[in-house]
Amino acid sequence: MKELGTDTNSMVKNKLVSVPNSKVIFALLWLEGAVVSFNTACVAAVIPAIAGDLHRSSFEIARVISLYMIPYGLAALIYAPLVKRHSVKAIKTVCLLVFALASLIGGLSTSALGLFSSRIFAGIAASATTPIALILTGELAPKEIRGRMVGAFFSATFIAAFAGVILSAVLPWRMLFILPAVFALVNAVLVFLFFDFKSKVEYDYEVNYLHIIKERRIVRIFIYILILSLAYHGIYNWLGVYFSSLQYTQAQVSLLLSLVVFSGIFGQPFGGWVTDKKGMGFAATLGLAGLSLATFLLIKPFSFVYLAIVLFIFGIAWTMNHNAVSTVLTDFPDKLRPELASLNSAVRFASGGLGVGVAGIFMQQSFGLSFLGLGVIILILAIASNKILRENR
Repeated sequence: MKELGTDTNSMVKNKLVSVPNSKVIFALLWLEGAVVSFNTACVAAVIPAIAGDLHRSSFEIARVISLYMIPYGLAALIYAPLVKRHSVKAIKTVCLLVFALASLIGGLSTSALGLFSSRIFAGIAASATTPIALILTGELAPKEIRGRMVGAFFSATFIAAFAGVILSAVLPWRMLFILPAVFALVNAVLVFLFFDFKSKVEYDYEVNYLHIIKERRIVRIFIYILILSLAYHGIYNWLGVYFSSLQYTQAQVSLLLSLVVFSGIFGQPFGGWVTDKKGMGFAATLGLAGLSLATFLLIKPFSFVYLAIVLFIFGIAWTMNHNAVSTVLTDFPDKLRPELASLNSAVRFASGGLGVGVAGIFMQQSFGLSFLGLGVIILILAIASNKILRENR
């Protein structure tokens, strides 16, 4: 078994290095994922702080999350046609520069309108990151380690998000927007200088999302992603307000939410390993079973330590499922991969943004009942995961 593992690792290494600059390409993909993810998780933690500074209610300022996620989701649809017609390097450079400018404007905003507007443009620019990363991973990584390469990309995003949430406990909220602006500018320069990629797949036909979703398995998968994203983001992005209502300090709120992201750092590679070894259906089901359990446990916040344990489970379970489903999409034929990668980000973020808005209506009435309802939805998806994700017979 040891010899087999050594042979497999050597084979994988050889396949990766056979593509010129593949290591640099993957490094820059992971760096960009980290840059655009730095403040995605911590915004939920600092909603009360932003509301106090701008003299608005927390439920109003929470719109900043939807105003980032929905444009992100809709804009993700444009990157499949762009990748087929234009240089990936040019797309990434422009998007990083726009993201840097929008983040800087957000950090300097003195009104809710200015902050809201900046997040719309930041979402549009950031939405290039994941579709392109999945497209290139599907093309450059051999199938036997594709799950782990997807896991490595998302681990980079979770490490950055974890750093952002931790820093939200000690930094003014404005710095959580200004720092990504600086990082994005540096990333854009590195991409311009060192990113050298030419696709080996000829994308010589028109993008047609309607044609793709005629396949029943693809439709099943994206309905699954849509419902799950509605539920997950409807839970996570209200936790900051929920914990503040329990009289926890900003430092305590940030620490609790950091555990979701911290556990995701391990959940992504672990999910990739489970996906590669046990199958995508098994990993997806196990992840949602844990996510459903953690959501039910949020109903009774017995203590700070209790919530910390629950949120650790919550994060690792979510990322296990996330990795499994993302890996499913990389296994489709090469010529479908750009559309599927863009649809994945589009559905996840647009539905997630809607989930934040819809869940907010119910959270204002009762956090406990909202968690109960969302937990049931996730449990139903867990039971159906294997049937939805498996290949057509």
